[in-house]
Amino acid sequence: MRLKSLREDTAFKEMAAEIRTLSRGKKVVYVANVGNWGDGLIHKGNEQFLRANNVDYLQMSRSTVESIVDSVSKLGSRLDGTILIAGGGGSWCQKWNGSRRFVEKVHRAFDNVVVLPTTFELPPLENANNITYFRRDNFLSKQENPNSKFCHDTAFYLEIKKDSNDPVIERGNFFREDREKNPNARTYPDNLDLSLLANDSKPITPFFQILSSYKNIFTDRMHVAIAGSLLGRNVTLYPGSYSKSVDVFKSSIEPNFNTSKLGQW
Repeated sequence: MRLKSLREDTAFKEMAAEIRTLSRGKKVVYVANVGNWGDGLIHKGNEQFLRANNVDYLQMSRSTVESIVDSVSKLGSRLDGTILIAGGGGSWCQKWNGSRRFVEKVHRAFDNVVVLPTTFELPPLENANNITYFRRDNFLSKQENPNSKFCHDTAFYLEIKKDSNDPVIERGNFFREDREKNPNARTYPDNLDLSLLANDSKPITPFFQILSSYKNIFTDRMHVAIAGSLLGRNVTLYPGSYSKSVDVFKSSIEPNFNTSKLGQW
């Protein structure tokens, strides 16, 4: 399955250089952002990005890191010589803020924290000078976190080694059915909320296999739009409940994928 990835884009190279500088001579702990199947695309993109750029890391869960930090804090100590790489996504917003709460809880224990490409609807942490933020859009996130650095969502870094069939189904509706749904969204009887079929820990190849069967993909799920764009399908992305998807579209999809466009409810 050949994807039109953005892994050679300057933004990824600049993020890699930043991480290599911060991690030189230090241990690296990577914690994935938890969530649905779309977050799984981010997680796999993170893994491919870190490995391709020779960043050695130890992956841990949020709960494990929190437990370790609690333990060393009780001893009046910290994790010297260690940096944390926190997986990005959409969990720094009003409706989902797990990433922000996690980083707020543990950041003082590390030399540095890198937050991978994220949508920032909420502001950065106060008085936390050891955090490097990467935003995945140049609109809302830049406004709320102006000192963040731009890089594409890491799903744009993906490479998948599997052949795909030519599309045979004319239209696929892949609209969200959760609380990020736009209040003006239509309901389609044949809708499939693909991102809710699995979580972030599941293999991602089936995600692409499902979408590869469709010629025209209609969605308000950002990672469905990203995957469809990587496949070269005709994608129409509709707004969700806030500007996250549209902002990523304008920052990464529109300049690089001419078969994808924005729709309106």
